[in-house]
Formats: sequence, C-alpha cells, structure tokens
Amino acid sequence: PLEARYDYNKIATKIIKKLIGKREWTIWRYKEILPIKNFSKIISLNEGGTALQKGARLAERFGIKNLYLKDETRNPTWSFKDRGSSVGISKALEIGAGAVGCVSTGNMAASMAAYAAKAGIKCVILIPSGTPLEKVVQMLICGAEVISIEKPYPEIYEMGLRLSKEHGIYWIHADAPMRIEGQKTSSYEICEQLGWNVPDKVIIPTSSGGNISAHWKGWKELSLIGFIEQFPSMVSIQAEGCCPIVKAFKDRKDFIEPLKKARTIAQSISNPDPPSGQRVLSLLKESNGIAEAVSDRELLDAQKILAETEGIFAEPAGAASIAGLKKLLEKGLINKYEKVVCVITGAGLKDMKSPMK
Repeated sequence: PLEARYDYNKIATKIIKKLIGKREWTIWRYKEILPIKNFSKIISLNEGGTALQKGARLAERFGIKNLYLKDETRNPTWSFKDRGSSVGISKALEIGAGAVGCVSTGNMAASMAAYAAKAGIKCVILIPSGTPLEKVVQMLICGAEVISIEKPYPEIYEMGLRLSKEHGIYWIHADAPMRIEGQKTSSYEICEQLGWNVPDKVIIPTSSGGNISAHWKGWKELSLIGFIEQFPSMVSIQAEGCCPIVKAFKDRKDFIEPLKKARTIAQSISNPDPPSGQRVLSLLKESNGIAEAVSDRELLDAQKILAETEGIFAEPAGAASIAGLKKLLEKGLINKYEKVVCVITGAGLKDMKSPMK
C-alpha cells in the first residue's frame, strides 16, 4: 500500500508540545502532520481525543501493574474508523471528488456513511453478506448506497478497487494512505496522554493490518519530529479462525499465505488476505513485537471481563486486545511490570448477537 511522507525536519520547526496542548481534542490537534492543505475542507464530527483510562480493576484481575485502555468506542460512530474517515473525506473534498466508497465488514462503512453525509457527498459501500444488521442500519440511515455481496472478502475488495477505477469513485479502503493518516493520530494521543512518554507495548486487534500499521507510523513520526527517543513493541492480535498474519509470524515467514475462508464471530477482524500483511510483519520485526491468535471463546470472555471490570462494552473484535493480553501474560510473553496499552477498537452495540450466544 502507498504511504504518505512529509518533510519531518520542517514540521519539527513548526510544531511544539505546548502549542498542541492548547488545541481542541480532535485528530486535527495534530494538523501539521496530516495531509490536508485547505483546512476549510476539513470534515469532522469531533473524532479522536478518546479516553486513555487506567484499567485498574482489569489489571488486578490479570495480575499486571500498569494497564491502560485506549477506548476508541467513544468516537462519533463508535469505532476507530472515524479517524481515517475524517481525513479521507476531507481529502476527497479537497481534490474535488464526486463520490467516495469502500469495501467493509461494517465499522468502516458505517463511519464512511456518516462522514459522507456530513460532507454532502455520495457514498458507495460494498459489504459481505452476513454483516451485522446494526452496522448496516448505520450505513443506510446516513444515506449511503449499500451493496451486499455473497463472495469472500478478498474478492469483494478487488471488486471495489475496480469499481473505483471504472467510475471515478475516491476509494478510502482500510489500507488507503488517507485512512492510515487519520488512524496514526491514536498513537499521538496515547503518547500525549502518557505525558509524552512511550508505553512498553501497544496491543491492537488486527484485520487488514492497516490500523496497526497506522499506529506504528504514528510512533515513528513522533521520533522523526523529535518528540520521543524510543518505541513501543507492537502486538498484533487476530482471531484463530482468521489469522494469516499470526501464522506467518510464528512460521517466521516474510510473506502472507491467504486463507480460503474466515471462520470467526469477530467479523471486524476477519480478513483472510490482509493487504497490509507484509508491512505488519515488517513492523513486528522492527519493533521487536508479537503476534498472537485468540479463540472465539476467548474473545467473548474478554468482552465480558472488560465490561464487568471497566464498564467498556466492546464488540468481540474490539476486545481482542484484552483476550490477547491475557493469553500473552499466561505465556510469559508480557511481563506484569510492563506499561501496556490495549486499544479497544469498536463498540458492542455494533454486534449484539455475539454476546448473546
């Protein structure tokens, strides 16, 4: 996937921590390191600025000393996808695009529909059949044109890219550079919320690999502008029924072997052929990171534990970081004295059937 690059030396002379601290808590707090030149084109629903709360009760349950929860369920459409949608839709307006679109298992599509509605621009969405009804309703009520397709996700993904090219639709898919630019701001916020300090590990539910790639880009950019001198280890968590990145990592391969089919309740992280898989393997190596898979039962258990200890109701995929933390602590791959951040990616109200099983 393409990646946006900047003149970091120039940015370092313009952006200072004191200036950032005086701004509104949205992703545009960091506008100097975002790819929009015409600020009048910015489309925002006040995304970002999500809580980084100390998970004291959950930490006690798991026997870890320093646990933080980055609660992305507090974004406008209840998932981390709003960060990338804000930047992507803003860029679409800046370049004069007539329509936007994406292929999604739910969260990104719901987010795109909302931001496109705010911008007054047409939105075309392709979804796999079986997408949770709660997410489909979000898309439809915002006026998006939604097409449900009975094909494997990778095939729909390719169909979307062809549709974009043939009809001139500005495609803001999971691995698109503008979406990565928005999602990297989560790392900026974590660092600032920790007093411009770096955690030991950041644990992220992983599907296409775009979000963990965005987080890593954020940490690297903080270093390039002189805000930090060290990096966290990145931890990628996938569902056992769809874990091509984890399998490649554990087999010590430098390429991803696509799966034929995903079999997991965690639809938000069920991508059997992740477009950013290669760069996830690279960043795991670069950050001395870890990749681990968790079962559907472990996801549901983590969803319940997170809710009953910290009051955060996440969808199963959103709780994958919690399930992964528990498993890695039990394996001794995370030390109980490390400072750990778990990213909670999406809200439980987006998938009500799973916790009722």
